[in-house]
Amino acid sequence: MDREFLIAFSTYDDVLRARVIGVRSLESTVGYWEAIAKELALCRSGGLLLVDELQGEELSASEWKTLVANMLGRGLDGVRIAHVKPFALDQIDYCERSATAAGLVARVFREEAQARRWLAGPGG
Repeated sequence: MDREFLIAFSTYDDVLRARVIGVRSLESTVGYWEAIAKELALCRSGGLLLVDELQGEELSASEWKTLVANMLGRGLDGVRIAHVKPFALDQIDYCERSATAAGLVARVFREEAQARRWLAGPGG
């Protein structure tokens, strides 16, 4: 495998669904967010459902802040982002805080069903 992650895209309604599997690292996380930004530019979805199934040590709070800052202006603005992290339960709070502090409309969830309901709700 050339990279530490694999990503698969699908769409439903006005939502882009991205499922990521592989090894968690700063490089793989940057890589999958760059791939998502490119796909969003092509499909112009109003919502993103990201199912993050990477395994391994979670990024630090400062790495998440840096990642979010680097992704600003890359097509995520104005997109409702539901980030499902079933394998990294301890880091949900600072992932969400980093994104919302940067002005993104984002929530982090433990389960995909919860994320889908949030995306379908008001503003979704």
